[in-house]
Amino acid sequence: MSETPRQRTGGFPQTPGTAAANGRKAPINPPTPPSTTSSRVNRSSSLPLAPESAPRRNPSEPLIPLTLLDGPQQRFYAAATYALLWAYKLYDYSAVVRDDEISVWLFLKWVLIDFAFLFGLPELRIPWLELSQSTVLTVWAIQSFVNWLLMFNVGFPLQPWILGLAKVFYDREISVSEQSVKVSSILHNHSLIMGKQIINILPEGSAVLNFEQTPFCLGSGGRDVAKLPIQFNSTVPAEIELVRIDLQTDQEEIIKLSKKEVNKIARGIKELMTDSSPVVHTVDLPVKKTGIYRLKKVLDEYKLEVQRNTKDTYVVPCPQAKFRTLDASGRCIRDLSDLLVDVVGTPPLKIVYSRTVNGKDRSFHFQSLQPDDYSSPLLGSPSAPLVLAEEKDISWVKPRAVEVRLNETLGVSGQWQYAVDEVQDGFGNLQRYAEPGEDADFHPRPKHLVRNFEVKERPQARLKGCDLRNPLKVAKGKATELPISFTLPGRTPEDTSHTITWDFSPIDTLTNSGEHGDHVSIGSYTATNSHDKPSVSAPGLYTLKSISARSCDGEIQEPSSCLLLNPLEPSFSIRAEEIPDKCAGNSVGLRVDLDLTGTPPFSIHYEVVHRDRVRAETVYIEGLRHQFDLLPKEAGHHKYVFKQISDAIYKKQHLAGSDMVLEQDVKPAASAIIEHPTGVLSACLEEQVEVDILLLGDPPFSLEWEIVHDGKRKSEKVTGIDASRYKIKTAPFAKGGDHILALSSIQDKTGCRTYLNDELKISVRRQRPRAAFGMIENKRKVMAVQDAKIDLPLRLQGEAPWTIAYRNVDGSGGLLQKVARNGNDVITVTSKGVYEIIDVSDSQCPGTIDPQASNFEVDWFPRPEISIVSSEGISTAPSGFVKRDVCEGDIDGFEVGLQGSPPYHVEYEVRHKPLHGSGSMTRKEFDAALNRAAIAMDTSRAGEYTYQFFALADNLYNSDRNFRPLQVQQRVNAKPSAAFVKPGQSFKYCKQEQENEDKIPITLNGVAPFYVELEIKHHGATVPETYRIPSINSNSHGIQIPRQHLQLGIQHVRIREVRDAKGCQQRYDMHAPSVQVHLYDAPAIYPLESREDFCVGERIAYTLSGTPPFEVWYDFQGQQRKAKSQTTNFRRIAETPGEFTITSVSDKASECRASVNLTKTIHPLPAVKMSQGRVTRVDIHEGNEVEMLFEFWGTPPFEFTYTRSTNAKKGQKSVVLETRHDVSYEHSKVVRTSQEGTYEVVAIKDRFCSFSTQQVAERKDQKLLRG
Repeated sequence: MSETPRQRTGGFPQTPGTAAANGRKAPINPPTPPSTTSSRVNRSSSLPLAPESAPRRNPSEPLIPLTLLDGPQQRFYAAATYALLWAYKLYDYSAVVRDDEISVWLFLKWVLIDFAFLFGLPELRIPWLELSQSTVLTVWAIQSFVNWLLMFNVGFPLQPWILGLAKVFYDREISVSEQSVKVSSILHNHSLIMGKQIINILPEGSAVLNFEQTPFCLGSGGRDVAKLPIQFNSTVPAEIELVRIDLQTDQEEIIKLSKKEVNKIARGIKELMTDSSPVVHTVDLPVKKTGIYRLKKVLDEYKLEVQRNTKDTYVVPCPQAKFRTLDASGRCIRDLSDLLVDVVGTPPLKIVYSRTVNGKDRSFHFQSLQPDDYSSPLLGSPSAPLVLAEEKDISWVKPRAVEVRLNETLGVSGQWQYAVDEVQDGFGNLQRYAEPGEDADFHPRPKHLVRNFEVKERPQARLKGCDLRNPLKVAKGKATELPISFTLPGRTPEDTSHTITWDFSPIDTLTNSGEHGDHVSIGSYTATNSHDKPSVSAPGLYTLKSISARSCDGEIQEPSSCLLLNPLEPSFSIRAEEIPDKCAGNSVGLRVDLDLTGTPPFSIHYEVVHRDRVRAETVYIEGLRHQFDLLPKEAGHHKYVFKQISDAIYKKQHLAGSDMVLEQDVKPAASAIIEHPTGVLSACLEEQVEVDILLLGDPPFSLEWEIVHDGKRKSEKVTGIDASRYKIKTAPFAKGGDHILALSSIQDKTGCRTYLNDELKISVRRQRPRAAFGMIENKRKVMAVQDAKIDLPLRLQGEAPWTIAYRNVDGSGGLLQKVARNGNDVITVTSKGVYEIIDVSDSQCPGTIDPQASNFEVDWFPRPEISIVSSEGISTAPSGFVKRDVCEGDIDGFEVGLQGSPPYHVEYEVRHKPLHGSGSMTRKEFDAALNRAAIAMDTSRAGEYTYQFFALADNLYNSDRNFRPLQVQQRVNAKPSAAFVKPGQSFKYCKQEQENEDKIPITLNGVAPFYVELEIKHHGATVPETYRIPSINSNSHGIQIPRQHLQLGIQHVRIREVRDAKGCQQRYDMHAPSVQVHLYDAPAIYPLESREDFCVGERIAYTLSGTPPFEVWYDFQGQQRKAKSQTTNFRRIAETPGEFTITSVSDKASECRASVNLTKTIHPLPAVKMSQGRVTRVDIHEGNEVEMLFEFWGTPPFEFTYTRSTNAKKGQKSVVLETRHDVSYEHSKVVRTSQEGTYEVVAIKDRFCSFSTQQVAERKDQKLLRG
């Protein structure tokens, strides 16, 4: 399934963690050519890796787990980070050198970066990079010293080398066209010297078939034609013959290309030779048959035989693979996959297949598949040289069929798929059926390459609720469900049908130990779902044997045996005896004894028949014996018929026979019963009570009873009662308390007196209910807020609930009713007046009213009021009051008067309507403890203000909806304002006044004319200077400060005061916004070189005087451009030719622009093309000549140098044989030569400039050449 692990070659040895991680991965080797098979086997490790125990993290392990990044990768990333930091550091150093300055900031920056990297590296605990603290400290100190050398621009011997290395990574400068250009692209402009002439003396030609030994196959995947490459070297073929050896018959076939095909090949070679003069040409020869091909004969156009390589080219049938076994619908878990794959091709074969389980894909491969006793040179076996020596033995090339068995344990349930991904033969021909990562849903594979099946879970079954200790008990002839619990592990499918089998032994065939005997039968049942269970009725032992579901056999779990029993049917026997009356000797009932058999508990249903009336009765019995009495209340003949009996197993078993019937004649003694459900009766004082008595026996009756109270008994008797009911009516009760009415005796027609013990308790109230008003603060009068709810306290006596009738004497006089639930309840009222209680009654008895506390008075507090206190400056108006006008920011206010119960809460709103724009409204409130309060008026913004008091509350009342608002109006005039249009802006002026100088713009708000006062504070001066503008007639103004008020340098100008025509003024504090005014001298620019002619690639440099940064305006190629310089040096590299003229210069500090006229002329570099700028190849025979054309661009005369070198060969360098120098006064020149070699120009020079491919790497700047 996998290859032998190989020792990793090259690099560092693996760390233990890396080796363990790599050992856990299953290697999937890519297809290898046959020639490397043996060498890879020789490098294989002789011993497998030992199994690694479960990794346990300890403090010495790397911070980044080795499973995420192994040791070599972590070391690589650390080294790469270190190299990037050095590259960035050299970039900063090049900027320091270019500007010729020192940088303390860069020094501190790199010291901190090196510290973070070097001291953070050991914390990562990377294997082999765990540096000690002393080592890190030493390296950091060395790098800090190097940082000092670099960032302080200290010269040292290696400085030119470091600068050269930095130029390799970053070599860009600003050109005269204000673009960042790469200097090396200008200096190393290969377009200046183009073209090369290669003269080759033709050697003897050759032809090679399949020079790269590419494998070919035919037969599948659209491979109907194989194109065999034939390489012709320095020859044009005229005749081509090949030999094909058939793989099946071993017969040789001569293939001779027709004259038409050969001419087509020759014509194509000649056309290519005309365009590019190539030496080697390749043509493809299509073939449609398998076999072994080799070149037999090739003749050139001179009919001479061309040298040829006799290596064989193998065209074999493409390898194929398919499943042999049919597609199975499903398998069970823990089964074997049992699949066969037939692989056909030239051994050794390799097959790659994928196994997908529930959507998770994993690939596997078999390699070196070959039949038994198979020998082939592709295997590197000991017999391979013998096979190669015998040329006619080609049996190893023929395709063979190999059987591959896939027999794996199916350990996971779900959807499984086996698919063949690719197959490869021994020559390396690859047949790929699916691309890596390809979705099988969009590109389904043929059926013979895929096998799909479902692996199903095995069912489980056991008995639930029944075992040998807890048998099933079922009535005879009745069936019950066998309690089988069916489960399927994992997700339950929709189809849960299953088949279960069991062993059954009748109850009388079981052994003494309760096991199955000799008579065992097998039962089975097919259930439609998991809740479907088999029904059984025969008593005996049932033992589950097997279960199967969805064609999978399952597992029987314990308990698996169940005992089914049929208990005895319930029955009983009756014994009865009469119960005699002690006075008359008559029977008054029966005492019945029952003896039962069956399974308790029992229930016996019987009927009582008396005077053609039938009454059903039931008796419940918990045991096997029971006794109960039948005592009828009425005299006469009574018949008892027992109808049904039920026990725990059998239900409603019918009874019959004379022994199930009892009869008796009963004459019970006389009796009397008080008909009252509770035995307690409540009564009021001076109230009669009536009590109903039920009489039993033969009339007429004589009844005696007595009433007991406070230890006194009063007996009463009545005779001659003919009815079965009698009503006792007591005398009115004059005293409260508990009175007992007890029945003493009764006598009926027989004359037998029966003593009675039934009695009734009569509770008589000791007092009548009473009602009165309670007091609030020791009086029956209350003052309250108007319309508030007031609870008038009640004092009630009696039993709840009470019903009270009352009225408001000052109101309409109608009666009101209140139901009180407790003795201290309240009456809630919302109107003022005098309230009077009229009547009261409790839950049972009427009551009385206390005349001294029957009235209660309710009254209201007065509401609060507000008014304006008159003063100077306040006048009345139709809408309220008007306060005189004030200026914005002035302090003003007024007072209000309050009446009511302090403290007061006043709410008012302030409406502001500005002179322009929409208005606003603010709600305010305040609390006042006195009858007068001061209101501060808002003057922070200009406009019309309206103060409206809309809510007033005091200690008693909240604001009233009917409150009449109070309104005060005032007009606030706006303060004038003055502000700079752009505060904080800097204005730059030159010492000499210039045209179109900027003015300091200000905006003013208010009523014109305005008076403005400015404060000018000079840099370094202690006392500011004041500049006044007396009259400004508009709302915007541009200030131009005279030069006598300014000094060289910086001065701050701010607005101190502004005043308008209404007399309102505004002063600004010291921190008000200001502007800066800079007074400068004009800058200047000077060239560093006095010459006026420059070449492309040279640098034009100037020096600037003034305050950096500078802006330089110049004309180049007729276009005005502007450049910036952050230092006093201005340098541009000449990218293209043209006139470079600096017209003016200004610095950023002053923006004073000085006009200049400095002109430099940039000349183009000379250019030369050889062979029209192309690399041409000319094949000549010995003694012929070739003309070489040189074309020049630039300013004549031209001097050029060219070389003749050896023609380049593979693995060898070209060597310069000679160098020649020549002069041309025209733009072209022709030179003739007959010597073999490669001719190319290495240097060119015109009147002004020169360019050389040999010296451009050594010099930094081009020098002007003067002719």
